[in-house]
Amino acid sequence: MDKQNFKYTRTEEEERLDAFVAGEMPEFSRGFLKDLIKQKCITVNGEVVKPSYILKLDDEIEITFPENKSSETTLKKLLIHEDKHLLVIRKPSGLLVHPLSPTWETTPEAAFAAEETLVSILLADKPKDMEEGLERVGMVHRLDKDTSGVMLFTKTKKMQDKLKELFANRKMDKTYNAILCGTPKDKQGIINVPIGRVAGGKIKASPVGREAITEYKIVQQKKGFAFAELYPKTGRTNQLRVHMAWLGYPVLGDWLYKGATAKRLMLHSRKISFVHPITRKRVSYEVVPPKDFSDTWKALVGSNLQTI
Repeated sequence: MDKQNFKYTRTEEEERLDAFVAGEMPEFSRGFLKDLIKQKCITVNGEVVKPSYILKLDDEIEITFPENKSSETTLKKLLIHEDKHLLVIRKPSGLLVHPLSPTWETTPEAAFAAEETLVSILLADKPKDMEEGLERVGMVHRLDKDTSGVMLFTKTKKMQDKLKELFANRKMDKTYNAILCGTPKDKQGIINVPIGRVAGGKIKASPVGREAITEYKIVQQKKGFAFAELYPKTGRTNQLRVHMAWLGYPVLGDWLYKGATAKRLMLHSRKISFVHPITRKRVSYEVVPPKDFSDTWKALVGSNLQTI
C-alpha cells in the first residue's frame, strides 16, 4: 500500500484532521479523505480518530491508501462485447454497480476504499483506449445490486452523451426476465402506473409519482410461479419490481416488495437493442439468465431454461 506521512507543526489556531489532510492533499476531494478517516486508513499517532479530531503540535498523521483489490472477477470475464466506442458487460447478481458514497465520482481512487463494485473492476483494468475523465467512468445506466444481466459503459464522451440521449428519449429497447410469485390471469399487458418515493423513503406506486410504463408477457407458468418477459418503456428506480408487486405478482426473492424468499432477486436484464449512434446500424446485445436463475426455476417447476 502507498503511505503518506505528515507531522502537525501549526500552533496558530485549532484545526480539524479532515481539514488538514484536505489542505495538504488538494488532488483528492475532502469527501474522499473523510471516508478514509472513517475507514481507519488515516491515523494520528497510530490511533484511529474521528474526522473532527483537533490536531495538536507534533501529532503524527499517517495515510494508508487502499490498494486496487485483487479479485477473481475481471473485466475480461464480464465483457461480452467491446469496440472503440462501447463496452457491453455481463453484470453478476450481488455486485454493486458503483460505491454507495458519491465520492468516487470526483475521486476514482475512492472506488477501491469500499466493497468491490463493477466500477472498481473496470477501473482496475480500464481499456487503454478509454478516454480519461469520463463522467462516472462512462456509465449510462445502472442495475440494482441483485439484478444480473446486460449493462453498457462507453469509452468516449461523444458516445456517452449520445447513449444518454437515447435513454432519455426512450429509444432503448430493453428486455428483462423475471420469475414471478403467482400465475397471472392475463398473459400479457401494459402497466401504466406512476412511481414515486413515499413517506419512509420506499419507492412504490403512487398517484403523485412520475410516469412509469412496463409491458409484460408470461412465457411459462406452473405450480404457482411464472416466467415472464418484461419490457420497461421508462427507466424509473425499482420500476419492474414495483410494477409487478402492484399487479399482485412480485418478483421472487424481492424482500422489499413481498416476494417469496429465494437465494437472490430473480430479475435479469436479458437484452438491450438500439440504433448505434455512431455506425447508425441497429445492434442488440443479449445474455441469457445465469445458471442460478435457471436452477431456481427448475427447482420450482421442473422445467429447464436456456442458460449461459
